[in-house]
Amino acid sequence: MRLPLFCAMLAVLLHANIHRGAEAPADRPLPAKDAAKAMKAPPGFNTTLFAGEPDIFQPIAMTFDDRGRLWVVECLSYPNWSTDGKGHDRVVILEDTDGDGIHDSRTVFLENGSNLSGIEIGFGGVWLCSLPNFIFVPDRNGDDKPDGPAEILLDGWNLKDTKHNVFNSLGWGPDGWLYGLNGIQAKSRIGKPGTPDAERIYFDCGVWRYHPTRKVFEVVAWGTTNPFGLDWDDYGQMFFTNCVIDHLWHVVPGGHYQRMYGEDVNPHTYGFMKSCCDHLHWGGGSWTSSRSTGVNGDPKHSEAGGGHAHSGCLIYLGDNFPDEYRNNVFMCNIHGNRLNRDRLVRTDAGYVARHEPDFLFANDSWFRGICVKSGPDGGLYVSDWSDTGECHNYAVVDRTNGRIFKVVHGTPTPWKGDIATLGDAELVKLQLHKNDWFCRKARRVLQERAAAGKLAAGTADALRAIFANNDDATRKLRALWALNAIGKLTEKEMIAAMQNADENVRAWGITLAVDALAAQPAVLTDLARIALKPELEKLASQEKSPFVRAIFAGVITRLPASECLPLALHLAALPSDPANTNLTLLTWFAVQRGLSDQNSSDWFKVLQTPSHAIRQNAIRYIISSASPLARKERLDHIVALLVEAGRSESDASVLAGMQEALAGLREFPEPQGWPTLYAGLVKSPSADVRTQAESLAVLFGNKQAIADLTARVQDAKADPRARTAAIEMLTRRKIEGFAPVLQSLLADAAVRRAAIKALATYADDSTPAAILKAYPTFTSSEKGDAVQTLASRPTWANALLEAIEAGTVPRVDVPLVAARQIMALNDKATTARLEKTWGKIQPASKEKLALIKQWKKQLPSEELKKANLVNGRALFTKHCASCHKLFGEGSEIGPDLTGSQRVNIDYVLENVLDPSAVVPREFQITNFSLADGRLVSAIILKETPDGLTVRTVNDTVVIPKGDIEKRQPTKQSIMPDGLLDALKPDEVRDLIAYLATPHQVPLPK
Repeated sequence: MRLPLFCAMLAVLLHANIHRGAEAPADRPLPAKDAAKAMKAPPGFNTTLFAGEPDIFQPIAMTFDDRGRLWVVECLSYPNWSTDGKGHDRVVILEDTDGDGIHDSRTVFLENGSNLSGIEIGFGGVWLCSLPNFIFVPDRNGDDKPDGPAEILLDGWNLKDTKHNVFNSLGWGPDGWLYGLNGIQAKSRIGKPGTPDAERIYFDCGVWRYHPTRKVFEVVAWGTTNPFGLDWDDYGQMFFTNCVIDHLWHVVPGGHYQRMYGEDVNPHTYGFMKSCCDHLHWGGGSWTSSRSTGVNGDPKHSEAGGGHAHSGCLIYLGDNFPDEYRNNVFMCNIHGNRLNRDRLVRTDAGYVARHEPDFLFANDSWFRGICVKSGPDGGLYVSDWSDTGECHNYAVVDRTNGRIFKVVHGTPTPWKGDIATLGDAELVKLQLHKNDWFCRKARRVLQERAAAGKLAAGTADALRAIFANNDDATRKLRALWALNAIGKLTEKEMIAAMQNADENVRAWGITLAVDALAAQPAVLTDLARIALKPELEKLASQEKSPFVRAIFAGVITRLPASECLPLALHLAALPSDPANTNLTLLTWFAVQRGLSDQNSSDWFKVLQTPSHAIRQNAIRYIISSASPLARKERLDHIVALLVEAGRSESDASVLAGMQEALAGLREFPEPQGWPTLYAGLVKSPSADVRTQAESLAVLFGNKQAIADLTARVQDAKADPRARTAAIEMLTRRKIEGFAPVLQSLLADAAVRRAAIKALATYADDSTPAAILKAYPTFTSSEKGDAVQTLASRPTWANALLEAIEAGTVPRVDVPLVAARQIMALNDKATTARLEKTWGKIQPASKEKLALIKQWKKQLPSEELKKANLVNGRALFTKHCASCHKLFGEGSEIGPDLTGSQRVNIDYVLENVLDPSAVVPREFQITNFSLADGRLVSAIILKETPDGLTVRTVNDTVVIPKGDIEKRQPTKQSIMPDGLLDALKPDEVRDLIAYLATPHQVPLPK
């Protein structure tokens, strides 16, 4: 679709940017006057067209003011974002004066906006996301006209590299901060205008917030893909919707969430939190396949919810819908042309979102929902961008359309008024209103008055009375939030909230107390800070609720490390369910924040925590975060602690942490006391402990361990798994003289594959001959490994090409990935020989369309019916399975093809013939020239100061940085161009036909 946001771009490998298989949309959308009538909602609900073209175009964001009027951002900039700050985006005000569900008044507030994507009202003006700036447009007299030019509050949001991952979705949180979202491609450096780059805050995908009076910017949580739409439930818990990966996320401040790709800004998270949803809104398989719900698509996607792309988030807290809808989440499903509905269910440590029947069907192929809001009468408002196409189509945009629909249950009573004109006492009473719209507006107005010094006497006491006298936790929370917003929440009241019997109140008591302690500029007196700290420590050591502990762990990461660590250690010492991974990770994030203080005297207290995962992460962090000189000292200390305690098997987590911390190194000095510890570890009844100890011993150069493992490798009676592990350990250190041992193993089927891979590491001149001699005895997978090994060095590649010329290695055994790696060796003679022996690899970009047409002409449906599907499966295994899975077989470098649009020959040919058309940096091949003369072509999975973890077509390996002589990024996908050039016409037919089969083809018996 032609939109400025939504599905995060990851068109990699066998997935196209433009889908041709779905049912073609109509030439025009349904007429605006008929669109609401075509919609289907549950019985009892009525839908009206609140506004449509020509009164509204391209509505990207909206909010309500204190009079119940709808303020809408018209984003006319997309997709050609303005780079000079000049634009023609509009902010319009729509009002329904007669309560019939249709606007009858339209006012243009702003008509020269630039790159607008988010809006909120408050504090005497309008807050706008205006890429690359966050701005405030004043209107302090409320005449619906700007008082003057916009004030740039923050700048630095990425304008250069993003298309639709713009920052967005402003909303006032219960704590009085203004919240927003940001996408994965919008890699930004945020700060006030003029802030030096070194002092800016780096941020890509996740949640951020800004304080309206203290003028402070903070990142709240990191991760996901392209979040667009946020809201809070009755208990003040925040949720947002997202595209491509899971659609709904419960936000815990300080959380680091699963990302679509790439690494977190913090290299020491060591894991990502998961979403709260237990289902997909498409029928499984690749997310790109969910774009098609039409004639040529799979109806299972429509049945599941319509697709992978979501925008807009509303947690219904109004008073018009039946009670069963309260705290339900409504979100726009873009490809499904509908609104999905999820039910939030509390779990021990968070929430799970359960799928409910889809709420609203547009029945218009042009419907593209973006925002969902609820108004003063409890009605639901949903905006419609109204356009066609798929994600990432930036060429053509229809700017002549735009709609906003309103959905109500029965006939609601219209509301007329102005929250801003009410007295403080009335605003306090609104904290008890069933419709949270009134509560939120009233709380913000009270906050504004407090900031201006105009709060009436007795307002705070009236809120305290609600907190004290109301048994409903949601009402207690509303009073608590309002007291905090007006700056009247005392440390005694925070402590009372932290001690409340209800876990929701306790969680917010902790949150607000930590916020106050961390506030810049300070909002607490020294006496208040002194009073709060012991209460927090007491609660951290006693709290039984996993939910409260999760929130507790998340929020304390805002504190300085020295204040965070004692609380984090208390939380880590509490018993917890290992299956509660989000709680474990949040606790680790807090511990890591505390350990980041290099001067702390509590570094090793964390070793006493009961959580294996936290101990492992802590050891990893303690070692890897140190300077190279300090690592040895810290390892000495850890080993001494373990020797003194006489602990072995129980410290598998500690050994694992040590391994992970040193993973990028080939060797490391042996710590003091290691021989004594090692002697006990290798006698452990735990195979994991023994293996970890041996691996570390080899890294430390322990002669006895190296001798024992070398003997095990050559012992044909030993466990093949233990022998394989020994080969990998010894190879990692590049044990001198090991190549002949590996060559002798080429006749040993039990460990042959490990030996073939390991030989690539050793620059031994006799290796090519040894491999080629044994080659006829290899299995298909082993032959693939052998070819990759031989393709890693110029002289070895020439030996391989000579074998092809002699006919001892079939040409078809060399896949394109290996051929391209030989080309990357940059040896002219070898490349010339490759082109003569194997073939040339250079279908020019301008030829791609002609190639597609040519192959499509050669592969009509009648021809595909003649295919040998068993041969097609064999060809898939040889040329595709090293990167892709199909029917459960293959690797996971690229997407699983089982659920992709395999039946669409255009789709397959476009991606097979031009796989590198659009590949994000994280999925492009890098060629590494190593000091030992080898070349490794791989995608980078992870990078540390010591080394890189990379994925080749047949292995995941760690390359120490000291071994790298040259690092050459490419713009190529790991799936090479010209795949079909290596195949005969009948083989192409067989492969394409096999890719389109609905079920696995059995191999011959």
